[in-house]
Amino acid sequence: MLRSAGGSDAPTQADVERVFGRADIVRQEGAGAALTYRFENCALMLLFAADARNTMRLTEAHPSARRAGQAPPLLDQCAAEAAARR
Repeated sequence: MLRSAGGSDAPTQADVERVFGRADIVRQEGAGAALTYRFENCALMLLFAADARNTMRLTEAHPSARRAGQAPPLLDQCAAEAAARR
């Protein structure tokens, strides 16, 4: 799901929220939105932009470490942690 970010088949914001649940931080700005999910070992920031039909679609996915000094995890690692939380 996250690998299709930025593509024509990118998931909608509603699709992401259905799979990942409610985001820990939601930020809406103009025609874009950012959702941040915090897990045990990573945080996942998902960026959305409105498409031609004004549907919010995933444009970027950025994993980051939850603790200072740790290397950021790979997107697949953070996605696996997200899936385990469900």
